[in-house]
Amino acid sequence: MDNNSDKEKNEELEIKFTENPDVSDSLVNNVKEKKGLWAILGVLLALLAKFKFVLLLILGKLKFLLIILKLGKFASTLGSMFIMIFIYAQMFGWAYGLGFVLLIFAHEMGHYIVAKNVDIDVSGPVFIPFVGAFINMREQPKNALIEAKIAAGGPILGSLAALACVLFYMLTSNSLFLALAYSGFMINLFNLIPLHPLDGGRIVTAISPKIWFIGIPILLFVSIKFFNPILILFLIMGCVQAFKQWKKPNEDYYNTSITTKITFSLIFFGLITLLGLGIFYIHGIHVIYR
Repeated sequence: MDNNSDKEKNEELEIKFTENPDVSDSLVNNVKEKKGLWAILGVLLALLAKFKFVLLLILGKLKFLLIILKLGKFASTLGSMFIMIFIYAQMFGWAYGLGFVLLIFAHEMGHYIVAKNVDIDVSGPVFIPFVGAFINMREQPKNALIEAKIAAGGPILGSLAALACVLFYMLTSNSLFLALAYSGFMINLFNLIPLHPLDGGRIVTAISPKIWFIGIPILLFVSIKFFNPILILFLIMGCVQAFKQWKKPNEDYYNTSITTKITFSLIFFGLITLLGLGIFYIHGIHVIYR
């Protein structure tokens, strides 16, 4: 009898394990039977062992989120850039869509680099399909010289990127690079129209804001020929800025030295000449291949 009773007690206290992955029921039953601290600890250790891969996965996700937070200030740039690439890729193919957006990126990074160099706080580039891209200046330039420097950075780097496409075309004879070069030349040439808020209008502030009145009919012609609500908006903004300057000139802001005026005249008209020659060159090649 004693041997039988001891055997029954041992059977009652025995913890049974199973090879079934879902061991939750047996673990809970063992806790109810034993109710001891060691039993509870044993169950917790078993659960940790069973679900350790889940914990590792969660920790991995947390590390990923920390990386995303660190890159948060670039999220708008990368996100809008990928969206714009996708849209243009659906219209013209992935190769051209990627190249086209990279040309715009080069242009905007020209502004960004110069702005940082002159200690102006700016955001990263934000891309808007069918419009282009922009960087947001969180503080305004103190004078026309600084404004002109930031404005010139975009067309300079953008033009170099377009010239690089011409070089790749010469090396590979791939017409894709010729198409990208043409797009790059046109984008930067358009931006050099001398009227606020376009780059050309900001560059000529270091020469003379009176040049804006030359930009008004140019942008008006472009707006009529290539009708786009954004062009109309730029035209209105430019006219308002020109009228304000004509009505109440800000001589302190636009006061620059003769050397500065000559320097930016060379930059402005030099870029226009370079881009014009680039477009003429591509038109010549296009006629040959036709």
